[in-house]
Amino acid sequence: MKKSLFILVVLGIVSLVVTQSFATRALKVVADFDHKKGKIGTYRALVIGIQNYQDPKIPDLKTSLNDAKAVADILQDKYGFEVESLLDGSATRQIMYSKLRDLALKTKEEDSVLIYYAGHGDLDRQYDDGWWIPVDAEGGKPATYLDNIQIQKAMRNMKARHVLLISDSCYSGSLFGQARSMPSVINDKYYLNLYNEKSRWGLTSGNKTPVSDSGTGGNSIFAYQLIKKLRNNDKSFITTQEIYTDIAPIIANNSEQTPLCRPIRGTGDQGGEFVFVTAALKPIEQTVQENIANDDFGNNRQEISQERRSIERQKREIEIEKLKQERQKLALEKQKFDLERQKLEADKKKQFEELSTNNQYSKDNNGIVFDKKTRLEWFAGPNKNMAFSKARKWIKDLDINNRDWRLPTKKELQSIYKKGEGRSNCTPLLIDSDPWIVYTRDVHVENIYDVFYFANGLGTYARNPFHKVIAVRTRKL
Repeated sequence: MKKSLFILVVLGIVSLVVTQSFATRALKVVADFDHKKGKIGTYRALVIGIQNYQDPKIPDLKTSLNDAKAVADILQDKYGFEVESLLDGSATRQIMYSKLRDLALKTKEEDSVLIYYAGHGDLDRQYDDGWWIPVDAEGGKPATYLDNIQIQKAMRNMKARHVLLISDSCYSGSLFGQARSMPSVINDKYYLNLYNEKSRWGLTSGNKTPVSDSGTGGNSIFAYQLIKKLRNNDKSFITTQEIYTDIAPIIANNSEQTPLCRPIRGTGDQGGEFVFVTAALKPIEQTVQENIANDDFGNNRQEISQERRSIERQKREIEIEKLKQERQKLALEKQKFDLERQKLEADKKKQFEELSTNNQYSKDNNGIVFDKKTRLEWFAGPNKNMAFSKARKWIKDLDINNRDWRLPTKKELQSIYKKGEGRSNCTPLLIDSDPWIVYTRDVHVENIYDVFYFANGLGTYARNPFHKVIAVRTRKL
């Protein structure tokens, strides 16, 4: 009894300490929405933009790189984010997966995380879920995609207070839970309440439908309106729903897509919302004076910036060189394939010419094979099985040098059977494939069909109503 009471007391103290600790971390006044005061934690952003896919079966996009770069710039310059970008070649499935895990590992409880994705998406209709398509994905192979479950797991396991996913891709709406409406009055209390509660939200360019990759100023319709709103915002802080409320009607009125803004299902949202906080900009005079006083610092920053651009340029050159090598390899493979195909066609032509001049059979330009021994003319039907009624109709409609074609008898078929000749135990001029089973004109009983097997040279009957057909007639003198 004493042990149980002791445990209850300890649990109560721990619960009180945790509650008080969390309460001390909550913002009490809107003046705390300031990156300099350190009360709102670090704002982090992972920006992914994929435009040029490695698999030719996946069409390239037009605006994804411009969209991702513009979003990264506005987040870093105006809203104080620490931004990491994955663009084109660096946005492989493995790297995207690793970066999401890294975010989940290094974010702290006071941080706010934004994940932006611009690229192809696809809908998993079997599981009613969705995928992002990495740059190294193989078209039509979902195992090479990044599914929404991984994104949800990353968001759910981040310690950050707020996580916002912005996705400008097809079928993004498969991530969402239930929507929440905005209040009629937006005041300081509204912003504080949203910030102090944990949130896991998404803002996407469309629902479970394709979205447009064209727009204005080199950006998609969705990205253009999002960037414009973030750039023109003159308030110290703004919520995701406020942004959505302004841009969604404009996008819907100018395209076939309707953006969505809701909590992400299964990620631990607790009623809060992501709040963008503008970084305080210094007066121009102060900036100039600081630059003069810290000229060496400015030079170092400039050198680092130049070095970064040089590295990015080298990375692009390496990717371009890899692409050139892949194209050269593909061209060589195509050239080899063309040579093999030409050789195969030449061999077939030679074989045809040799067979066309043998003693017993000849074949004219219309495809009619003439048996000089029996004076029968033969014409092979399509290399596919068909019902007996359709076989008879095919022969009736056959109009090659008159319409006097008919089904052959078993005896006539036996006359062209020769064990071991060609692939079908018959002159390849007539059948150049595996042995056929063909209809004969001998007596047919209901649901029983007289047929001839070129595999063994026997005539018999079959209940299977689907076989091949050959037409025959006697050449007139």
